[in-house]
Amino acid sequence: MKNKSIKYLLVLVIIAVLATGGYFGYQYYLTTSKAPTAEENSAQVSSLREAISLNNIDAVEFLVKNKVDLEAPFDTSEEKQDNGFTALGWAIFSNRPEIAIYLINHGADVKAEVPLGSSMLFWAITYNMEDVAEAIIKNGGDIYPRNGYNPALHAAVQGRNKIVEMLAAKGILPDDHHENEENAADEQKTLEK
Repeated sequence: MKNKSIKYLLVLVIIAVLATGGYFGYQYYLTTSKAPTAEENSAQVSSLREAISLNNIDAVEFLVKNKVDLEAPFDTSEEKQDNGFTALGWAIFSNRPEIAIYLINHGADVKAEVPLGSSMLFWAITYNMEDVAEAIIKNGGDIYPRNGYNPALHAAVQGRNKIVEMLAAKGILPDDHHENEENAADEQKTLEK
């Protein structure tokens, strides 16, 4: 009986060692594997665009874990003229808040430009994605008024009071007409004189 128990214990130890070695071997492979080729990256980016369009968070998570380039511009038109949405921009523009938050939490650039000339914050406010708008603000997204657009005014008109408060805490008010952070600082210095 004692020999049988020792054999079972030995088998369990061997299985545990093999499983642990396999896990660490796989982790080593993930960290040392070569960067994807341009063709592989293009396929991944295309798959990411589709996953976002279909609101498939599992596919997005898989692609992010496999190091898809989150900042690669998406080709969103058949004529290939509308180049420029990043994964985060596409998630916001496609009204996919869960995916947008996931991408922000995994390093997507909240300052990336949106091809339509507005900001990611504009679309988050427009689509009532308050959590996404908050994440953009907290992570240093573009919040300053420019080209006649004021995100605080936009949020106020949309009734997004929490966003208005967050922007006010950063010095952006609904009646603010500063064109950018430097102009705001210059105007503040002028007012202090």
